[in-house]
Amino acid sequence: MDPQTRVARLERLLALNKRLLEEEEVGHLLDLALESVVEFADADRGFILLREADGNVRVKAAQNIDRETVRSDRFRPSRAIADRVLSAGEAVVSNNALDDDRFLASESLHEMAIKSVMAIPIRTREHVLGAVYLDRMTSGRPGFNADDLRLLQDFGDVAAIAVEMRRLVERLEVQGEELRKAKASLERLTATLQDDVAAKSVEIARVERDLEAKNRALGLKYTFGNIVGRSPRMHRIFDTLSQVMDYPVPVLITGESGTGKELIARALHHGGPRKVQPFMAINCAAIPENLLESELFGFKRGAFTGATADKEGLFRAARAGTVFLDEIGEMPLSVQSKLLRVLQEKEVRPIGGRDSEKVEARIVAATNRELRREIAAGRFREDLFYRLNVVEVHVPPLRERLEDIAALVDHFLEQVSSEFGLPPRRLSPDALQALLRFDWPGNVRQLENSVKSSAILSRGAIVSADELRLPTSDRGEPAPSRVEPVRVVAEEVAPPAPARGIRTRADWEGAERQRILDALVECNWNKSKAAVLLSVSRRNLYRKLTRYGIEGGTD
Repeated sequence: MDPQTRVARLERLLALNKRLLEEEEVGHLLDLALESVVEFADADRGFILLREADGNVRVKAAQNIDRETVRSDRFRPSRAIADRVLSAGEAVVSNNALDDDRFLASESLHEMAIKSVMAIPIRTREHVLGAVYLDRMTSGRPGFNADDLRLLQDFGDVAAIAVEMRRLVERLEVQGEELRKAKASLERLTATLQDDVAAKSVEIARVERDLEAKNRALGLKYTFGNIVGRSPRMHRIFDTLSQVMDYPVPVLITGESGTGKELIARALHHGGPRKVQPFMAINCAAIPENLLESELFGFKRGAFTGATADKEGLFRAARAGTVFLDEIGEMPLSVQSKLLRVLQEKEVRPIGGRDSEKVEARIVAATNRELRREIAAGRFREDLFYRLNVVEVHVPPLRERLEDIAALVDHFLEQVSSEFGLPPRRLSPDALQALLRFDWPGNVRQLENSVKSSAILSRGAIVSADELRLPTSDRGEPAPSRVEPVRVVAEEVAPPAPARGIRTRADWEGAERQRILDALVECNWNKSKAAVLLSVSRRNLYRKLTRYGIEGGTD
């Protein structure tokens, strides 16, 4: 190519570059670019393939090729050449396609008398976006030369930049539109909140709950994570968790089903330094023996039929977090021996593996069984029990901490209102008394189901005793209740856990008087601090001091 022609081509390429970068629509951009490059290269036909966002490759522009041809079998050889360039990312040039060994199997190329073929990838540094294909028919003209290839490659670079920029602009436009919609929605919501008194009441209630939570965290420990409890026995559990959460010793959580043992385990994990690591839980009673070992310790590929890939298991997946073994009393003896090794050696060996791997996860186990009886019956290893039982946390059944029922009821009512968008609900005094009379064999879980179903089916804001969905026996009759109801007054100081059976008023008042005295002693007879500790108002505390003849102390 003579210098004058080369300069003319470069000038036209620069002009094309400018037009491409100014074009706003990808389809029109490609049509414009292809028309120019066919003219520059003196080609008879051309088309552009482009890989779209869904991963499919489609013809996006064509020059001197009609739609009917694109859909016909005659187009397949040309398309196959372009697809080859797209997949390999390398140019293809042939100036004698009819005799080219690469295309001998293509009868359509011969039928269409295509002499010269040139195709190059449209690519960025990271990706191949598409391909450009040009050809010349047999007409006595020379084939494509090195200058044509350089021209086409220069065009490919320009087209790649233009396509990438246009796609980026389109994505930014979509994101901008989404942001505009979100802003408009937020502005409408803000205006609605400003004018809606009910929304303001919800916000005030939220602030009050936040302040209450902060007060509990400072002194009362009314909650520990998601655990609700104000009874002395729950306070002792909170104290134990606070003391042990920073140390990696195993913890054994015991208690009946439904008492919230997993909540205790999660509080132990999320309240300490391991909260940034995974919490991996498994129910030992829900997984067959042959699968439990692989779930805990993992396996190597090929260890058994179906092991098509490595599995790391819970202990390795937990990293430096916590492994919670629920229903540990149901674990088979064969797995117990391997768990004992984990506790002793701080390492696991996957099934089918030759080497052991160190593990850092803390073990927290839970059971509703009496493990000492299981040991005596030969169903649980004694050495494993002592390894697990470094710190024991016993969660008392609900019937032994009736002081928590009112707080739990408030918590569940708040939950059901939040989850289902119900207006705030509360129980009538008679309804609360009815709940206090039950033994709750299913414990907190059973109470939760009863309260939530009662709130959903209630016809008003106050759930009456008649509207309670009380537990029933297997025969469909009301579950057994205590002989005499427990009297709970608003802000009543909760007594220690009651004995089963009849409770007299004298017993109640004696226990309440003792709790007040204990609180005063703990607070150095400061009545204000004692009121906070007992979760009652100072006025109500002064009234009780007068009733029980307790004198002295400071305000």
